[in-house]
Amino acid sequence: MRRLFIYLTYDSQNIIDDYIGYFLQSIRPIADTIAVVCNMPHIEKGLHNLTDYADHIFYRKNAGLDAGGFKDALCRLLGWKLIGQYDELILANDSFYGPFHSITGIFSEMESRKLDFWGLMKRGAGIYGTTGNDPEHILSFFYAFQAPLLHSREFRDYWESMPCYKDYMTVVKKYERRLTKHFADLGYTYGTYADTSPNETENLKNQFFQCDHLSYEMMTKRKFPFLKRKQMTYNTLYHQTQENLALSLEYIDHHTDYDVNLIWKNLIRTQNHTELQRSLGLQYILEGREVKKHGNVLLCFRAKWMNAAEYVMEYLEKVRMVCHIQIITDNEELMAYYQNQGLPVRMSEQSDIEVLQTVDAEQFQYICLLHDTDLSSDRIPSCTGKSYFYNVWENLVKDASYMNSVISVLEKKPYLGMLMHPIPIFGKWLGKSGMGWEDRYGEVKTYLQRFRLNAVISREVPPIHVTDNFWIKASVIEAWKGKNVLPVFGGCEPEELYQYLWTYMVQDSGKLTGIVESIFYASLNETNYHYYLKTFLSWLNEEYGLHSNLQEYKEMFSVRLSADRCRKQYKIWYVYGTGEIAKRCFEWIKDCSAFIVSDGQKRTETFQGKLVLALAEVELKEEVGIVLCLSKENQDHVAGLLEEKGFKNYYAIY
Repeated sequence: MRRLFIYLTYDSQNIIDDYIGYFLQSIRPIADTIAVVCNMPHIEKGLHNLTDYADHIFYRKNAGLDAGGFKDALCRLLGWKLIGQYDELILANDSFYGPFHSITGIFSEMESRKLDFWGLMKRGAGIYGTTGNDPEHILSFFYAFQAPLLHSREFRDYWESMPCYKDYMTVVKKYERRLTKHFADLGYTYGTYADTSPNETENLKNQFFQCDHLSYEMMTKRKFPFLKRKQMTYNTLYHQTQENLALSLEYIDHHTDYDVNLIWKNLIRTQNHTELQRSLGLQYILEGREVKKHGNVLLCFRAKWMNAAEYVMEYLEKVRMVCHIQIITDNEELMAYYQNQGLPVRMSEQSDIEVLQTVDAEQFQYICLLHDTDLSSDRIPSCTGKSYFYNVWENLVKDASYMNSVISVLEKKPYLGMLMHPIPIFGKWLGKSGMGWEDRYGEVKTYLQRFRLNAVISREVPPIHVTDNFWIKASVIEAWKGKNVLPVFGGCEPEELYQYLWTYMVQDSGKLTGIVESIFYASLNETNYHYYLKTFLSWLNEEYGLHSNLQEYKEMFSVRLSADRCRKQYKIWYVYGTGEIAKRCFEWIKDCSAFIVSDGQKRTETFQGKLVLALAEVELKEEVGIVLCLSKENQDHVAGLLEEKGFKNYYAIY
């Protein structure tokens, strides 16, 4: 059997990571020809991952996303005459890692089934957003088409008539969710390699992406030797905890021959690290087990407050025999105090980043940066200030045995570059935990660009933690030295802004950031989190009624807030959507002028007694506002439609 394999890749930084090279190497033995379509103008780094294995490499704009790339490859770049020379066509994109086992077995089994086309995994018929009952379909990251379907007029017509879809959700709706049914209705048979039947149901609302939500089960029980990239920052808390991802990575690392560092390298470069910290469970709860002297560990302490000196010394005494200590201050009284305790002190007004860049990386592999704090009652009650102090010091350098446990984590986790203390959730810090960027996003993004730091930053997702106390690897600091990362912040305080920058500097160095806390503090925080959760939910339930998950509470809150803004700002306001979200939130939007659905969508004349209009019937004037009462996938699509019409007076709930 002659096989043509077409692989599509896209990267916003024009980089081809090694996991792609590994996959192409694994597919090479069963593919007579490999063609790679790069939906980008050129490759900045990693070109060898393509040239070592591909027979053809094409470059194009990212028009139409993967559907557009495959269409171009078939209809223009390769052409139907060449395609007619093959017995099987495989289309795959770069959205998954693997294989974790030999891929030849997959093709042998699927060839024996005598199917016209097949894939690795399917999603059962279900209700997805407001698109109605979508049919069962093969997930589009991997298709295999056999002759005679491959050589049929229907196959050629399908691709030649495909439009260039403008956004991701349109590709999903028009391409992924319809291709399987299109060819099945023409009489062609299909199937998938992975067994998803145990988790499917006739309840269409309960269908889900099994490769995202049950990745560990798919690998260990359902014959699926791949891991989808999407789930790495996918918030499954609407349905479940995040255990599948951590279990999957552990399984790959310990039970397969696949180099898990191929995954880490790509994740660390391309994903938002705040989301990774949560979804990967990078929260380490430790207890001390042994005392060990570390010649490669430096505790770097910035002394500022005399009223904290006694408390600081209690911790320094516990660890001074197992690590090097360097105290830095610009206060002569503090300098004298710590020198009298037999500790080395240096007078300096340098910023933290300047201090860290002076550390001898050949001598010290791990550095703990610590600050004291005002422990008087002048600014806040001293009981509150001392709790913050303990939250930092107890969780970073509790004692010699605990410090050894922290070092052990850093040694065993090569992808970790920094460990921070837990976010305080008491006193004045509780309210701040929901403030996010505190209007610093623009500044931080500016300095990321100025320092040429390769990091993923989002206005919607603030840093993991805003602090200047942490453990950090010297290799991370070394990576900054060529970036000229120095305090050049003009009128603002450098240290204040650096607290927002640390995790992005770590990402630029190719590492991740985690949280570390002692068992004692973890038990306190667990109890406190439950207390807060119950309290806040009781208030939400009283205001919005009882709902089944976080997503529904978020929708209720966002819809109400958006409706309030529309009422105040616009003479006329509409609600876009007549689905389940609009039904749940009707109490907060019932006074809108009318409801809107997309042109061509099936609709009734009224919704809950209110008029329903097609988008074409609505005059999108300046005095008009619209609340998008839609799921995330449909919201993005509709927002694009409105933007195309030059209309921006809409409020999105996601």
